[in-house]
Order: sequence, then C-alpha cells, then structure tokens
Amino acid sequence: MKVVQISTWNVPCGIAGYTKGLLNGIKEHQVECDVIPIDRQALKYMPILEMKEYFISLTDRLDSYDVIHIQHEFSFFAGSYGMNESIEMFSYFIKKIIKLKKKVFVTFHSEPVFPSYDSSRMSILQFAKSKILKQKWNFLVASVFNSNSNLRAIIHTKKSRRIFIDCGFDSKILLMIKQGITFSMPSQVDAEEKKAIKEKIGFPVDSVLISLFGFIAAYKGYQTALETIKKLPQNYYLLIIGSSHPYGNDKTFNEIITYLNRNKKLQERIKLTGYLPLEKLEEYYKAVDICLAPYKGDTNLSSSAAITWALTSGKPVIASKIDAFEELNEEANCLSLITPDAPAELAYNIQSLFGDSLLQNNLVNNALKYCEKNQWKNIAKKHIDIYSA
Repeated sequence: MKVVQISTWNVPCGIAGYTKGLLNGIKEHQVECDVIPIDRQALKYMPILEMKEYFISLTDRLDSYDVIHIQHEFSFFAGSYGMNESIEMFSYFIKKIIKLKKKVFVTFHSEPVFPSYDSSRMSILQFAKSKILKQKWNFLVASVFNSNSNLRAIIHTKKSRRIFIDCGFDSKILLMIKQGITFSMPSQVDAEEKKAIKEKIGFPVDSVLISLFGFIAAYKGYQTALETIKKLPQNYYLLIIGSSHPYGNDKTFNEIITYLNRNKKLQERIKLTGYLPLEKLEEYYKAVDICLAPYKGDTNLSSSAAITWALTSGKPVIASKIDAFEELNEEANCLSLITPDAPAELAYNIQSLFGDSLLQNNLVNNALKYCEKNQWKNIAKKHIDIYSA
C-alpha cells in the first residue's frame, strides 16, 4: 500500500506538524507514505483561475498512490479570498481527485460552523450570508462525500461529528480518530534542579511559574491570563512561550506588549520568550509549575496541538470549559476546568491547584496515560486500518 498526504509541509503550521507526526507514525508500521505539499504562500497571490490550475497540478501527481489523504483547513483552499471561495475550490479539487478512483480520506481540522440567527450578535444580512454558505457547503461538499463510496471524512471529536451531520454529512461516511500526540515520558526534575533552572531563565527560585504555549492568538485567552496575574501573589509569574502565527493577522502579541507597557509593575512577572527550539522549550518546561489553556468561551475548535504539548509536559493543566476540552476531560479526567473569560476564578484555581499535590499528581498521571494511548504510532495504526478496510 502506498499512501500520500496532501498538506502544508515543513512550515510553522499546526497541520504541517500534525502531518509530520502522522507520516512518521505510518512509516513506523512499514507503510510507504509521501507528502505532496500545499504551498499557501504561492496560493496567496493567485487569482481563482490560477488556483484551479494549481490544484489540477497536484491531482496530476496522485496516480501512483493507492490511498490519498487530504489534511483540510479552510484557509488552505481560500488563497487570499474567503469562505465562499474556499468551499468552491475544495469542491473543485475533491471532484478532480475522485475521478482517479482511489481511496480518498479527508481529515477536517476545523468545523463548518454556520451560525443561526441571533439578533444580538448578527444582522439579517450576515444571517443570510451564513445560510447561503451552509447551502453551498451541503451542495458542493457534503453531497459529494455522501454520493461517493471511495470518499471518507475523518473528524477528531464527538462534537465535530454532530456538526458535520448537521451540515449535511451522512453519519456512515464519518470516521472519528483523535488528534495524535508526540509523546515521550517527561524527565523527572527534583526540587533543587527546578530551582536552578528557574534562576537560569530569569525567575526567583521560590517563584510559582505558570505558562501558556503555542502560536499567540486572541482565542487562546491571553488577555484572561494577563488579568489573572494581577490577582495572584507577587511570587506568581507568567511565561508566554511562542509567537504570532506567520500566516495570521491576529494582533494579540502587539496587545500583550501594549498591556505590559501600560502596567510597568507586571513587566518583571511576565516573560515573553518568542519561538523556542525544542531543546530550549524542554528546559523551560522543567521549570514550569502549572500550564494554562484559558481559551475564550466562544472558541470553536475540534482539537488543539497546544493542549497536547501541555499534557505531555508532566505538569498539571488548567483549561477553559470549551467543548473540545470538556470532551477531552470526560474521557481522560486530566484537566482542571474553569469558566472561560473569568480571571478571578482562574487565579483562585491556580492557587488551589498549586497547594494540592495529590490533585496535581492525579491530573499529570491521567494526562500521561491519555498521551501514551494516543501517541502517533497508535493513531497511525488506526489510519492504516481504515486505509486497508
């Protein structure tokens, strides 16, 4: 069996990282697997006609493979356009591919969310546009999947399954496979070594160090984290590991800097590291006491690479009660969950968790069991099984 992944590749992108983990896991099982990259940088400058020609050129490279697996994100098919063009371009691409009469799988990394009318949040015009997009999705994408026996959709969560069915997909063509995790058992660090690392990276030896990790974006709750630090004792410090997404226009990194300039007293208690190479990242995580994922309450995501990093760190994790994290916690009981957008509650839970070593150990042990179960080698085997079915 010869498999090809169509995805972003070797770029700072969560799905490129996902594809790398899956490819390496598949190869561990002695199955041949290649990648044909989607070049987002090139697509950004293409008009619609050239985008169609670009995706035809990808299709022309697929004939030698037995299984074609597309890693889908709406922005991959939009170029410099929007959701409407993304739906049309993806439909165009998938219709070309199914003519090859191969097994085709598409992992959907985000959900087709088309809001219902809420007079407090959207105008009638916005609602009409949302309804048109949903109809277009049903006609151009869902109907294609439902009518082709060689085409299957992979989703990560039960919530995603519900949303895809609500958006026209037949339940029989949906396959649920969890987000894979790059896992190795974290190093054990004793109290003295931890103090030494804290001092080395610029924190007091008696500090309580909490961290956020990943591309910096508003939906991850950075504003909540900043407000939380103000409500904690002076020996609590915040470590923000990561930088802005290279393909995004989110201004959160700028807003954090602006916030710190306006709150001079907090500058000593909050550190922005920017991007860290893996070796440096592991050193920082040895010093961390608690990991945070205080995502905003209106966040819609099917999975999060950032939360898997936190779970593999060997440190307890506090996260917001958003659907994806609640579903994860129902299965693994590995998170301390708090109300989104609630800094006082988050501050209270940070202090409570830091003072409860038994709860810390339970959360960490449960997280590591979950990560070991869903490490890439095991997730890759599930993919190979459905490829072969």
